[in-house]
Amino acid sequence: NDWVKGKKEITMTYQKMFRQAQSEILIMCSYFLPGNAIRRLLSLAARRGVKITVITAGRSDVKMAKSAERWLYDWLLRNNIRLYEYQPTILHAKIAVCDRNWFTIGSYNINNISAYASLEVNLEVRDKLISERAARIIDEIAFQDCVQITMADHRRTRNVFTQLSRWFSY
Repeated sequence: NDWVKGKKEITMTYQKMFRQAQSEILIMCSYFLPGNAIRRLLSLAARRGVKITVITAGRSDVKMAKSAERWLYDWLLRNNIRLYEYQPTILHAKIAVCDRNWFTIGSYNINNISAYASLEVNLEVRDKLISERAARIIDEIAFQDCVQITMADHRRTRNVFTQLSRWFSY
């Protein structure tokens, strides 16, 4: 992706992934703030029966970004997207695996800054064995190093003031 040259190859890869997924999408992203187009594609994939798992940072080096991310938790959970927060350290991973057949990994966060304002580079890998291994590693990370966020958990952490702060951050 290169906003100066108008290149949107990584953005298009993610859009293609979300359109074509048949069974599963795994996303690990440090600043997960998808714009309207990506949210629409994720929602459509979930309605098609695609199992979507998102791992975000439990704590962030950019507090406002984490607050904005938590604003989206209601939407994610309402759309049956499984949500985890990574606990051991600050998360900087940026990877998405589709149907355990292919994945993209690199510097691109799923947010409008990466899509429209940054220079980003990703590697797209279309190899089933490597993709299955990447998916297993993400599964292990979710199980060992993350806390799953449910709607009940999310509701316990919010009130009018936190939601207003999260909305403002978003």
